[in-house]
Amino acid sequence: MKAQVAVEYMIIVGVGLIMIFLSVNYLLGLFQSYSDENKISLAKNSVYKIGENADLVFSQGPPAKVRVEIYIPESVQEISFSNKTVLFKVKTSSGVNDIFYNSIPQIIGILPIKSGQYYISLTSDQNYVNISVV
Repeated sequence: MKAQVAVEYMIIVGVGLIMIFLSVNYLLGLFQSYSDENKISLAKNSVYKIGENADLVFSQGPPAKVRVEIYIPESVQEISFSNKTVLFKVKTSSGVNDIFYNSIPQIIGILPIKSGQYYISLTSDQNYVNISVV
């Protein structure tokens, strides 16, 4: 009789541990998904702010200048300005995502890839927009 109680107790504990394990695994998956979506959303906001403000100052012509606050999220591997494209490469659990904005003017400048909040200056020239950290 005592052996049967011990076996039943072990089965109950085993089922309980399996349920806890499955719940924790599910919650970790949700957290990872939220983290990835948050990184992409923050990068998208920054890319669009840069691109739209570059279009704005270029349309106003020299010596138009605007100061913008952006946030560069964690896991940004590369920031580039190639001709008329603003590109952030963001690493997520599913791989590297390209977040880009095609602007009207050519954009020249350098931004750090270190995560954080930055104030940037966008200045219009004749044929391009210069971007720099303030």
